[in-house]
Amino acid sequence: MEQQPQPSSQTRLISVISLVLIIIVIALYIYLLRIGEAQRLLGAVRHMGFIGIVFGILIQTIVNILPVPGEFTSIVLMEIYGPIWGGVYSWIGGLMGAIGAMFLTKWITKPFFGQLTRPFLDKVRQLVHRRESYGLLLLRFVPLVPYHFVNYTAGLLNVKTWVFIWTTAVGILPYTIAMSGIYAGVSQGSLKWGLIGAGVFVLLFGISLIVKKRKQSL
Repeated sequence: MEQQPQPSSQTRLISVISLVLIIIVIALYIYLLRIGEAQRLLGAVRHMGFIGIVFGILIQTIVNILPVPGEFTSIVLMEIYGPIWGGVYSWIGGLMGAIGAMFLTKWITKPFFGQLTRPFLDKVRQLVHRRESYGLLLLRFVPLVPYHFVNYTAGLLNVKTWVFIWTTAVGILPYTIAMSGIYAGVSQGSLKWGLIGAGVFVLLFGISLIVKKRKQSL
C-alpha cells in the first residue's frame, strides 16, 4: 500500500496558529456584539460606501492570501452588505486572494510555501499534469486539497495564469453560493435560500465522495 505523505511540523504549526487567531477574532467579535459595539462598527463600514466595499474586499483578499480560513470575514461581509452583495464581495476577495497567493509563492516565498505544501504537491501535480484546466477545476469543486494549498502549489508548479484565474473564479462560486444561502436562511429566516445553500453543500460533498471512490479504485 502506498504511504500517504504526512503533514510537516511546519504545516501543523501554521494550522495551530491559524486556529488560535480565528478563536481570538471570533471571541473579540462576540464581545463587541454583546456590548453593542460590533453593530456600530459594521454600520460605520456600511456608511463608508464604495470605500467600505474596497476595504472589505481588501481584508478578504489578505485573509485568503494567508493560510487562514476566510469564512469569518465572508460572514462579516454578508452581515454588512447582505447575503447577495456580501457574497459577491467575498467571492471577489477569494479570487484576488488566490491570485495574490499564487504570485507570492511564485515570486517571493517559494522555499517557505514549498515546505508548507509538500504533503499536497504530488496530488496536485498529478491532476494538473493530466489536464491542467480540468485538474484545477476539480481541485476547486472538490476539496481534495485545501483552498490555500491549491493557490500555493499552483505557484510552485508554474500553472498558466489565465487557467488558474478562470478555474478559481468558477470553482469557488458554488461554495460562495452555499455560504450565502445558508447565511440568508439563518439570519433572515429564508427557508428557500437556506435549502439552496444546504443543497449545494450536499452536492459538493457527494461529488467529493464519488471522486474519492474513483481515485481509490484506480
